[in-house]
Amino acid sequence: MAYLSGTAYNEEEKIWSGPRCKETYSREMTVGEAIVLQLRKTPQKIIQILESTGESLTAQDYLDHSMSLARNILDMGVQAGDIVGIYAKHSLHLATVILASFLCGTPIHGVYDKFEKDTITKLYETTRPRVIYCDEENYKNVLFALEQLQLDAKIVLMTGNLPGVLNIKDLVEKRNDVGDIFTFPCSKLTSADTAAILSSSGTTGTPKGVMCSHQAMLHNLIYLTATMDSVLMCFSTMYWASGVMNLLQSLLSSALRIVPDRPYSAEYLLDLIKRYKVPHFFATGTQIIDLVLNQDKKVVRSCLAPLICGGAKLPQTIQEQIIDILSDNTKRPGFVVTYGLSEIMGGVSINGGNPFNFKPETEGKLWCNREVCLVDEAAQRLGPNETGELFVHSPYIWTGYYKNPEATAQAKHDKWIRTGDLGYFDSEGFLHIIGRAKEMFKWRGFQICPQPIEEVLQRIPGVAEVCVFPLPDLVAGSLAACAIVRTNDETGRNLTTQVVNECLEQQLDSFYHLRGGVYFVNALPRTDTGKVQRLKMPQIIGVIER
Repeated sequence: MAYLSGTAYNEEEKIWSGPRCKETYSREMTVGEAIVLQLRKTPQKIIQILESTGESLTAQDYLDHSMSLARNILDMGVQAGDIVGIYAKHSLHLATVILASFLCGTPIHGVYDKFEKDTITKLYETTRPRVIYCDEENYKNVLFALEQLQLDAKIVLMTGNLPGVLNIKDLVEKRNDVGDIFTFPCSKLTSADTAAILSSSGTTGTPKGVMCSHQAMLHNLIYLTATMDSVLMCFSTMYWASGVMNLLQSLLSSALRIVPDRPYSAEYLLDLIKRYKVPHFFATGTQIIDLVLNQDKKVVRSCLAPLICGGAKLPQTIQEQIIDILSDNTKRPGFVVTYGLSEIMGGVSINGGNPFNFKPETEGKLWCNREVCLVDEAAQRLGPNETGELFVHSPYIWTGYYKNPEATAQAKHDKWIRTGDLGYFDSEGFLHIIGRAKEMFKWRGFQICPQPIEEVLQRIPGVAEVCVFPLPDLVAGSLAACAIVRTNDETGRNLTTQVVNECLEQQLDSFYHLRGGVYFVNALPRTDTGKVQRLKMPQIIGVIER
């Protein structure tokens, strides 16, 4: 077995392994149990501040609210295994709902609070929640969904007030009959049971419901250096794995969590980081791009502490600029990029952050207790510097996609989870992701992967974002085309098709050239999880002049 600075490679089995790390929690423990045990150690510690009002909650407040809510929900007839829907923005008691659900054994299913009625109807058609927590502005959408689905579910308002509608404020008031109960979670609940249902981050179609076990959630925390003295923040709501994991990290370490309940903007983000001195912030790729391209770098440098980026691949030029911005920051881990899967409820690899090294243009080295193998089209395993599809193994339980046995069977192969991502490991053990298997296309028999073309285009001055996609061609099969979002400055305004083509022709072989054309657009289409919808580009450019 060869060791490559923390990544081990088994040459005989052709398997890469991350460091073996000691587990903090018993594999039999549930999330609710672990949170209660931790918060009872620090009852007077403030663990949450709602930014807009300054309202705070101590660990004891949080425990009291959560246990009261859990008892009230059980009294309504909700049982372990029933699904709890969350269709709400950040608010004072959103975290209370999460812990109460864990204690009751009722898996949470969060949806984006900006979804329209037809979308939530489609999402809840599968999970059919018994309780839905929503904001006043979303109440009518919930009523529509319940009527369409003929679903009898309780509705609880998280913000606002409506006559005759249950309100979270009434359900979290401390009940004298609850006392210091520790009969939660119910005795039948195990670590293999589902704690949350998350939406997969696919680039096409309706997201699948990823069932995340208690065991997987407890053993996949995202901040390696968080302590009780840490301050955490994340704009993601409970629709995203990052939102759920940021909350869990706070509760499991009694760390202070700043709750940003106003709409996101880069200015708002920088203000919060500066005011609360946030050392642990999880950012999406689009948030970092916004900071780098549209904000004064001196202001960003004065505000930003170390941060973690995940959710979508970040262009190399953006990485270089954010690293430069953080170069004066002596704190660790600095800038960290993660590559992860909802299916394992955590990271596959991490680039940067002590003790992990940072290497540009890679996804870093494997996360603790992870295994990866690469497979070609003939299902044969590959070695270093050979490109294939990634299969990942985590030792923690994943039971599949909710009520979707076909998709589960396609994803699970013995102990391995099929990712659909193409990549390779270099000789130093760093992982490189080059694209999605289903996004490959052929030009005159040559396999074309969009990402190498995008990496060259992204370095052209004036390019903010880029997406390479295929256009059908009767003779060649497919022609490579690209959509470019220009930077909002003179360089971007002066960028032309000729400049783009000349740059590409100088750096890549002819079969990578853009025979399908260059198209300038105002924005790239994205899913609600932030992934670029590559296959939508042909219909979009149909109404845009070249």
